[in-house]
Amino acid sequence: MTLRHRFILAAVLSLVFCFWAPGPNPAAKDAVSAAAIKTENAEMLDRLKLFADVLAVVRNEYVEDVDDADLIDAALNGALNSLDPHSSYVPPVKFEEQKEAARGEYGGLGIEVIQENNLVKINYALEDAPAYKAGIRTGDYITAVEGERTFGKTLDEAIEGMKGLAGDPVTVTVLTPDNITKDVVVIRQVVRRRAVRHRVEKGQGYVFLETFNNERLTDDLELALKDIKRQLGVSNIPGLIIDLRGNRGGLLTESVSVSGLFLDGGEVLSARGRTSEDTERYHAEDGQFDKDMRIVVLIDSGSASAAEIVAGALQDRGRAVVVGRRSFGKGSVQSVMPLAINNGALRLTTQKYYTPSGKSIQGRGIMPDVLVALSPDTGTIRKQFREASFSNALSNADMSAFEEDHDTIDYPPEDWPRTEDYQLQKALDIIRSSRHTDILSKFEK
Repeated sequence: MTLRHRFILAAVLSLVFCFWAPGPNPAAKDAVSAAAIKTENAEMLDRLKLFADVLAVVRNEYVEDVDDADLIDAALNGALNSLDPHSSYVPPVKFEEQKEAARGEYGGLGIEVIQENNLVKINYALEDAPAYKAGIRTGDYITAVEGERTFGKTLDEAIEGMKGLAGDPVTVTVLTPDNITKDVVVIRQVVRRRAVRHRVEKGQGYVFLETFNNERLTDDLELALKDIKRQLGVSNIPGLIIDLRGNRGGLLTESVSVSGLFLDGGEVLSARGRTSEDTERYHAEDGQFDKDMRIVVLIDSGSASAAEIVAGALQDRGRAVVVGRRSFGKGSVQSVMPLAINNGALRLTTQKYYTPSGKSIQGRGIMPDVLVALSPDTGTIRKQFREASFSNALSNADMSAFEEDHDTIDYPPEDWPRTEDYQLQKALDIIRSSRHTDILSKFEK
């Protein structure tokens, strides 16, 4: 074994043993058990040596130069991804970015962008943020950052130049909807991301929760509900639509506290691990916001994880009517474990989510009380990509009768305007009719 080879082996062993270390085992006092553990440890060492052998051959013989750190990161992720789609190794830089995103603050311009026809379009410009103050508005396009064109780049590549330290200026070239091009100098600031978008919709409250990956979500939702009351000029909101379509989830704590706003105590969900000792139950606090307020929750195949927890809790507890399409079915809990060796983290699946009635969300998702499509029926059933579509998705023993019944889906008519939200319209119809009460009557509160 060469010196370089030994160095690689030592690095791999030190890295892997940060993940793997046998815990205390009372049975180890027994000689037979001790021998079995010794054999198991020896087999583990042999496999780690095999990994080091392969790594050494690749770095020495591969047709192009390779980076050791990248190879090891990829190997770790390959091992973890073989368990399920959501377990992974998070490198230090990425881990820091994720923590920053959860805090909801960053040094930037205060804009939300999307990619449209290879152009960077401003989907929303936050008021009181630096870009808005500099004259940039929703609907504008950013065609260059510091003179470098954004056309043809990925969205991440295009916005990389906008990031920077608070207080530093950045020049962006903006194309307005009326084809006026201008250079705008924006001073970066610490900007707080929007957690909730809200409005009054035909006399009812409407809140859109884009993500649960924001530690201020519940606080911002409470402020939004109070503002809806102010706009309506009432002491109690008659009805509320909670739009979770496309919401990919986020923080478990926020899903529990958001659900708790609309429940008077009681269970929100349980998270169950490998053994019964690993089971945790999460409850809402006593007291709720406008207990007589009617609620409809909108979901679709893109609603996942924390969004499914909220929909499932409010549905099971008889607090809301769920409308839309069956949700994604991401019903597993990932524990984020910081690693002292390099300030990265291990994201590992440790539990599965269950709704208050004891149903696992994993693979199944949440089935709406009223199935409503967003676009007209084409006559063919287009298979939606959901959690169960992953080849290595965790299984669910209870998948019986959990496919959407195509004949019961309410489709918009063929001439329905594309600019009109059919699912939202149906939610409004339900919340204003006796149908809302009739649907909830089958649930025990």
